[in-house]
Amino acid sequence: MKNGVIEVLPHSPEKRILKLARKSGRPRGGKAINIFPILLVVVLSVAASVAGLMLVQRLVSTTLRKQHNEVAGFIFAVVGVAYAVLLGLIVAAAWGNWEIADQTTAHEANEVAEVFWLAHGLPQPEGRHIQKLARSYAQVVVNREWPLMQEGKYSPQAWLLLDDLRGSIEAQHPTTASQRMLYQEELERMHDLADARRERLLEAEQGIPAILWVVLIVGGVITVGFTYLFGLESTSVHTLMVASLALIISLVLFTVGALDHPFSGSVRLEPGAFQQILHRFATSKLSAI
Repeated sequence: MKNGVIEVLPHSPEKRILKLARKSGRPRGGKAINIFPILLVVVLSVAASVAGLMLVQRLVSTTLRKQHNEVAGFIFAVVGVAYAVLLGLIVAAAWGNWEIADQTTAHEANEVAEVFWLAHGLPQPEGRHIQKLARSYAQVVVNREWPLMQEGKYSPQAWLLLDDLRGSIEAQHPTTASQRMLYQEELERMHDLADARRERLLEAEQGIPAILWVVLIVGGVITVGFTYLFGLESTSVHTLMVASLALIISLVLFTVGALDHPFSGSVRLEPGAFQQILHRFATSKLSAI
Protein backbone atom coordinates (compact mmCIF):
# COMPACT_ATOMS: atom_id res chain seq x y z
CA MET A 1 0.00 0.00 0.00
CA LYS A 2 1.40 3.44 -0.93
CA ASN A 3 -0.32 6.75 -0.15
CA GLY A 4 -3.57 4.98 0.57
CA VAL A 5 -3.52 3.18 -2.80
CA ILE A 6 -3.14 -0.60 -2.98
CA GLU A 7 -0.47 -1.74 -5.40
CA VAL A 8 -0.98 -5.03 -7.25
CA LEU A 9 2.12 -6.72 -8.62
CA PRO A 10 1.97 -7.69 -12.32
CA HIS A 11 2.25 -11.44 -11.67
CA SER A 12 0.53 -11.63 -8.29
CA PRO A 13 -2.55 -13.82 -7.68
CA GLU A 14 -4.58 -10.67 -7.12
CA LYS A 15 -3.64 -9.40 -10.60
CA ARG A 16 -4.91 -12.62 -12.18
CA ILE A 17 -8.13 -12.37 -10.17
CA LEU A 18 -8.64 -8.77 -11.28
CA LYS A 19 -8.19 -9.79 -14.94
CA LEU A 20 -10.77 -12.55 -14.49
CA ALA A 21 -13.18 -10.15 -12.83
CA ARG A 22 -12.86 -7.61 -15.65
CA LYS A 23 -13.56 -10.28 -18.26
CA SER A 24 -16.63 -11.77 -16.60
CA GLY A 25 -17.90 -8.84 -14.54
CA ARG A 26 -17.59 -10.88 -11.32
CA PRO A 27 -15.80 -14.02 -10.15
CA ARG A 28 -17.49 -17.01 -11.67
CA GLY A 29 -18.87 -19.77 -9.44
CA GLY A 30 -20.48 -22.11 -11.94
CA LYS A 31 -19.29 -24.66 -14.46
CA ALA A 32 -20.60 -25.66 -17.86
CA ILE A 33 -22.39 -29.00 -17.84
CA ASN A 34 -20.87 -31.77 -19.94
CA ILE A 35 -23.87 -33.08 -21.85
CA PHE A 36 -22.19 -36.22 -23.22
CA PRO A 37 -22.61 -38.34 -20.04
CA ILE A 38 -26.29 -37.34 -19.92
CA LEU A 39 -26.88 -38.41 -23.51
CA LEU A 40 -24.97 -41.64 -22.98
CA VAL A 41 -26.98 -42.62 -19.89
CA VAL A 42 -30.30 -41.69 -21.51
CA VAL A 43 -29.62 -43.45 -24.81
CA LEU A 44 -28.40 -46.64 -23.15
CA SER A 45 -31.34 -46.71 -20.73
CA VAL A 46 -33.94 -46.13 -23.43
CA ALA A 47 -32.30 -48.63 -25.78
CA ALA A 48 -32.18 -51.33 -23.09
CA SER A 49 -35.81 -50.68 -22.17
CA VAL A 50 -37.01 -50.91 -25.77
CA ALA A 51 -34.91 -54.05 -26.34
CA GLY A 52 -36.55 -55.65 -23.31
CA LEU A 53 -39.99 -54.85 -24.68
CA MET A 54 -39.14 -56.36 -28.07
CA LEU A 55 -37.95 -59.53 -26.36
CA VAL A 56 -41.16 -59.87 -24.33
CA GLN A 57 -43.28 -59.25 -27.43
CA ARG A 58 -41.49 -62.08 -29.20
CA LEU A 59 -41.87 -64.52 -26.30
CA VAL A 60 -45.40 -63.64 -25.13
CA SER A 61 -48.26 -62.96 -27.50
CA THR A 62 -50.25 -59.72 -27.34
CA THR A 63 -53.48 -61.67 -26.88
CA LEU A 64 -52.20 -63.39 -23.76
CA ARG A 65 -50.95 -60.13 -22.25
CA LYS A 66 -54.25 -58.41 -23.00
CA GLN A 67 -56.04 -60.85 -20.72
CA HIS A 68 -54.12 -59.53 -17.72
CA ASN A 69 -54.21 -55.80 -18.50
CA GLU A 70 -56.60 -55.01 -15.64
CA VAL A 71 -54.61 -56.83 -12.95
CA ALA A 72 -51.29 -55.58 -14.34
CA GLY A 73 -52.64 -52.02 -14.37
CA PHE A 74 -53.62 -52.19 -10.70
CA ILE A 75 -50.24 -53.56 -9.61
CA PHE A 76 -48.40 -51.10 -11.86
CA ALA A 77 -50.24 -48.20 -10.21
CA VAL A 78 -49.07 -49.34 -6.76
CA VAL A 79 -45.50 -49.95 -7.91
CA GLY A 80 -45.38 -46.69 -9.86
CA VAL A 81 -46.63 -44.56 -6.98
CA ALA A 82 -44.25 -46.18 -4.50
CA TYR A 83 -41.28 -45.67 -6.80
CA ALA A 84 -42.30 -42.10 -7.63
CA VAL A 85 -42.49 -41.21 -3.93
CA LEU A 86 -39.08 -42.78 -3.26
CA LEU A 87 -37.54 -41.04 -6.26
CA GLY A 88 -39.02 -37.69 -5.22
CA LEU A 89 -37.64 -38.02 -1.69
CA ILE A 90 -34.17 -38.89 -2.95
CA VAL A 91 -34.13 -35.98 -5.40
CA ALA A 92 -35.22 -33.59 -2.65
CA ALA A 93 -32.51 -34.95 -0.33
CA ALA A 94 -29.80 -34.68 -3.00
CA TRP A 95 -30.80 -31.12 -3.89
CA GLY A 96 -30.97 -30.21 -0.20
CA ASN A 97 -27.43 -31.52 0.35
CA TRP A 98 -26.25 -29.53 -2.67
CA GLU A 99 -27.74 -26.32 -1.29
CA ILE A 100 -26.27 -26.97 2.16
CA ALA A 101 -22.82 -27.47 0.61
CA ASP A 102 -23.21 -24.23 -1.34
CA GLN A 103 -24.26 -22.34 1.80
CA THR A 104 -21.40 -23.85 3.81
CA THR A 105 -18.88 -22.73 1.17
CA ALA A 106 -20.30 -19.21 1.16
CA HIS A 107 -20.31 -19.14 4.98
CA GLU A 108 -16.66 -20.21 5.13
CA ALA A 109 -15.66 -17.54 2.61
CA ASN A 110 -17.59 -14.92 4.59
CA GLU A 111 -15.79 -15.89 7.79
CA VAL A 112 -12.40 -15.58 6.06
CA ALA A 113 -13.42 -12.12 4.89
CA GLU A 114 -14.54 -11.09 8.39
CA VAL A 115 -11.24 -12.28 9.89
CA PHE A 116 -9.45 -10.22 7.24
CA TRP A 117 -11.47 -7.02 7.83
CA LEU A 118 -11.34 -7.20 11.61
CA ALA A 119 -7.55 -7.59 11.53
CA HIS A 120 -7.32 -4.09 10.02
CA GLY A 121 -8.31 -2.60 13.39
CA LEU A 122 -5.94 -4.74 15.48
CA PRO A 123 -2.46 -3.60 16.57
CA GLN A 124 0.01 -3.45 13.69
CA PRO A 125 2.08 -5.05 12.22
CA GLU A 126 0.38 -8.14 13.68
CA GLY A 127 -2.90 -7.18 12.02
CA ARG A 128 -1.25 -7.12 8.59
CA HIS A 129 0.23 -10.56 9.25
CA ILE A 130 -3.26 -11.91 10.03
CA GLN A 131 -4.55 -10.40 6.81
CA LYS A 132 -1.75 -12.08 4.84
CA LEU A 133 -2.57 -15.44 6.41
CA ALA A 134 -6.29 -15.03 5.66
CA ARG A 135 -5.53 -14.17 2.04
CA SER A 136 -3.09 -17.09 1.74
CA TYR A 137 -5.71 -19.46 3.14
CA ALA A 138 -8.27 -18.36 0.55
CA GLN A 139 -5.71 -18.72 -2.25
CA VAL A 140 -4.78 -22.25 -1.17
CA VAL A 141 -8.44 -23.26 -1.00
CA VAL A 142 -9.07 -21.97 -4.53
CA ASN A 143 -5.87 -23.06 -6.27
CA ARG A 144 -4.93 -26.28 -4.47
CA GLU A 145 -7.70 -27.68 -2.32
CA TRP A 146 -10.60 -27.31 -4.76
CA PRO A 147 -9.02 -29.56 -7.43
CA LEU A 148 -8.14 -32.08 -4.69
CA MET A 149 -11.75 -32.17 -3.48
CA GLN A 150 -12.77 -33.64 -6.84
CA GLU A 151 -10.76 -36.71 -5.77
CA GLY A 152 -12.12 -36.74 -2.22
CA LYS A 153 -8.94 -35.22 -0.77
CA TYR A 154 -8.00 -31.97 0.98
CA SER A 155 -4.98 -29.70 1.28
CA PRO A 156 -2.82 -30.17 4.42
CA GLN A 157 -1.37 -26.71 3.75
CA ALA A 158 -4.80 -25.18 4.29
CA TRP A 159 -4.98 -26.77 7.74
CA LEU A 160 -1.49 -25.45 8.58
CA LEU A 161 -2.47 -21.93 7.49
CA LEU A 162 -5.62 -22.17 9.59
CA ASP A 163 -3.54 -23.17 12.63
CA ASP A 164 -1.13 -20.28 11.99
CA LEU A 165 -4.06 -17.92 11.66
CA ARG A 166 -5.54 -19.07 14.96
CA GLY A 167 -2.17 -18.80 16.69
CA SER A 168 -1.55 -15.30 15.35
CA ILE A 169 -4.95 -14.11 16.57
CA GLU A 170 -4.57 -15.66 20.01
CA ALA A 171 -1.11 -14.05 20.34
CA GLN A 172 -2.60 -10.56 20.06
CA HIS A 173 -2.35 -8.18 23.03
CA PRO A 174 -5.05 -5.51 22.58
CA THR A 175 -4.48 -2.38 24.63
CA THR A 176 -7.64 -0.33 24.11
CA ALA A 177 -11.31 -1.12 24.68
CA SER A 178 -12.05 -1.05 20.93
CA GLN A 179 -9.15 -3.37 20.18
CA ARG A 180 -10.29 -5.79 22.89
CA MET A 181 -13.76 -5.81 21.33
CA LEU A 182 -12.27 -6.53 17.89
CA TYR A 183 -10.07 -9.23 19.43
CA GLN A 184 -13.08 -11.06 20.89
CA GLU A 185 -14.96 -10.78 17.62
CA GLU A 186 -11.90 -12.06 15.75
CA LEU A 187 -11.72 -15.13 17.99
CA GLU A 188 -15.40 -15.90 17.37
CA ARG A 189 -14.99 -15.51 13.62
CA MET A 190 -11.95 -17.78 13.70
CA HIS A 191 -13.96 -20.43 15.55
CA ASP A 192 -16.77 -20.19 12.98
CA LEU A 193 -14.26 -20.39 10.12
CA ALA A 194 -12.77 -23.63 11.43
CA ASP A 195 -16.26 -25.10 11.90
CA ALA A 196 -17.29 -24.14 8.36
CA ARG A 197 -14.16 -25.72 6.91
CA ARG A 198 -14.77 -29.00 8.75
CA GLU A 199 -18.39 -29.02 7.57
CA ARG A 200 -17.34 -28.43 3.96
CA LEU A 201 -14.85 -31.31 4.02
CA LEU A 202 -17.46 -33.62 5.57
CA GLU A 203 -20.05 -32.66 2.96
CA ALA A 204 -17.50 -33.39 0.21
CA GLU A 205 -17.24 -36.99 1.44
CA GLN A 206 -20.91 -37.67 2.10
CA GLY A 207 -23.32 -39.04 -0.48
CA ILE A 208 -26.34 -41.23 -0.96
CA PRO A 209 -25.78 -44.66 0.67
CA ALA A 210 -25.10 -47.56 -1.70
CA ILE A 211 -28.21 -49.41 -0.53
CA LEU A 212 -30.40 -46.54 -1.73
CA TRP A 213 -28.74 -46.64 -5.15
CA VAL A 214 -29.52 -50.37 -5.34
CA VAL A 215 -33.16 -49.68 -4.46
CA LEU A 216 -33.40 -46.85 -7.01
CA ILE A 217 -31.92 -48.87 -9.87
CA VAL A 218 -33.81 -52.08 -9.10
CA GLY A 219 -37.02 -50.10 -8.60
CA GLY A 220 -36.55 -48.39 -11.95
CA VAL A 221 -35.99 -51.71 -13.71
CA ILE A 222 -39.12 -53.20 -12.10
CA THR A 223 -41.22 -50.14 -12.94
CA VAL A 224 -40.19 -50.18 -16.60
CA GLY A 225 -40.46 -53.96 -16.72
CA PHE A 226 -44.08 -53.87 -15.55
CA THR A 227 -45.02 -51.98 -18.71
CA TYR A 228 -44.01 -55.07 -20.73
CA LEU A 229 -46.95 -56.98 -19.23
CA PHE A 230 -49.55 -54.82 -20.96
CA GLY A 231 -50.94 -55.99 -24.28
CA LEU A 232 -51.49 -53.20 -26.84
CA GLU A 233 -52.56 -53.55 -30.43
CA SER A 234 -50.10 -50.89 -31.59
CA THR A 235 -46.48 -51.90 -31.07
CA SER A 236 -45.26 -48.39 -31.89
CA VAL A 237 -47.49 -46.83 -29.20
CA HIS A 238 -46.32 -49.38 -26.64
CA THR A 239 -42.69 -48.73 -27.56
CA LEU A 240 -43.19 -44.97 -27.23
CA MET A 241 -44.72 -45.39 -23.77
CA VAL A 242 -41.86 -47.58 -22.55
CA ALA A 243 -39.21 -45.28 -24.03
CA SER A 244 -40.80 -42.20 -22.45
CA LEU A 245 -40.93 -43.82 -19.02
CA ALA A 246 -37.32 -44.99 -19.30
CA LEU A 247 -36.28 -41.50 -20.44
CA ILE A 248 -37.83 -39.79 -17.41
CA ILE A 249 -36.43 -42.29 -14.91
CA SER A 250 -32.92 -42.18 -16.40
CA LEU A 251 -32.89 -38.38 -16.40
CA VAL A 252 -33.97 -38.23 -12.77
CA LEU A 253 -31.41 -40.85 -11.72
CA PHE A 254 -28.68 -38.97 -13.58
CA THR A 255 -29.71 -35.78 -11.79
CA VAL A 256 -29.48 -37.53 -8.42
CA GLY A 257 -26.04 -38.86 -9.32
CA ALA A 258 -24.84 -35.43 -10.46
CA LEU A 259 -25.99 -33.75 -7.24
CA ASP A 260 -24.84 -36.59 -4.99
CA HIS A 261 -21.30 -35.21 -4.54
CA PRO A 262 -21.43 -31.39 -4.79
CA PHE A 263 -17.66 -30.91 -5.16
CA SER A 264 -16.90 -33.54 -7.82
CA GLY A 265 -18.28 -34.85 -11.08
CA SER A 266 -19.46 -33.08 -14.21
CA VAL A 267 -21.84 -30.88 -12.18
CA ARG A 268 -20.09 -29.42 -9.16
CA LEU A 269 -19.75 -26.34 -7.01
CA GLU A 270 -16.96 -23.93 -7.87
CA PRO A 271 -15.02 -21.64 -5.45
CA GLY A 272 -16.76 -18.48 -6.64
CA ALA A 273 -17.27 -17.22 -3.09
CA PHE A 274 -13.54 -17.44 -2.34
CA GLN A 275 -12.63 -15.85 -5.67
CA GLN A 276 -14.92 -12.95 -4.84
CA ILE A 277 -13.31 -12.24 -1.47
CA LEU A 278 -9.82 -12.48 -2.99
CA HIS A 279 -10.92 -9.82 -5.45
CA ARG A 280 -12.12 -7.64 -2.56
CA PHE A 281 -8.87 -8.20 -0.63
CA ALA A 282 -6.93 -6.87 -3.62
CA THR A 283 -9.07 -3.76 -4.10
CA SER A 284 -10.37 -2.71 -0.69
CA LYS A 285 -8.96 0.34 1.11
CA LEU A 286 -9.10 -1.65 4.37
CA SER A 287 -6.48 -4.03 3.02
CA ALA A 288 -3.15 -3.32 4.70
CA ILE A 289 -1.15 -5.66 2.47
